[in-house]
Amino acid sequence: MDVPIPEGEIRLRAYQLWLEAGSPEGRAEEFWERARLQLAAADKPTQSDLVADSDEFAAAPPAATSQR
Repeated sequence: MDVPIPEGEIRLRAYQLWLEAGSPEGRAEEFWERARLQLAAADKPTQSDLVADSDEFAAAPPAATSQR
């Protein structure tokens, strides 16, 4: 499930990218999209995250079942 990235986070990252690029005029949309993509990629789990989660799941004790 994709979680929307807050506009303020995109704005801040786009501004940082713009400053790093020397503050060029007329490229706001480019920096906005680059920031949005960077933040979206940072939110996605990596392969090592998935492996760590599966290891934790495998090591978890079995769930107790109630007999009624």
